Amino acid sequence: MINLRKGAVTKTVPTGAGAKSVATEPRSGRILVANRTTATVTVVDPRKGAVVDNLTTGANPNHVHVAHGAAFVAAKSGSGPEGQDLLHRFPLGH
Repeated sequence: MINLRKGAVTKTVPTGAGAKSVATEPRSGRILVANRTTATVTVVDPRKGAVVDNLTTGANPNHVHVAHGAAFVAAKSGSGPEGQDLLHRFPLGH
């Protein structure tokens, strides 16, 4: 976490291995991090500076995007039934 006014790192919050993509949930301010190596999305509460949840995805999640009250995570592993990549939807509680 960085204090932009001071230009200084104020806290480090560990997520899963291979952090690849980051998105912010606008209503809660929570940050979602797609972790490619661990096949998870880490949910961080920046006010607390802490991980509040880890969501399991398909193998190799590359991108996370938040829209319409949900997190959409693209897993680029080709692990679908016919070798296709997968898109996971995680509803975000408000």
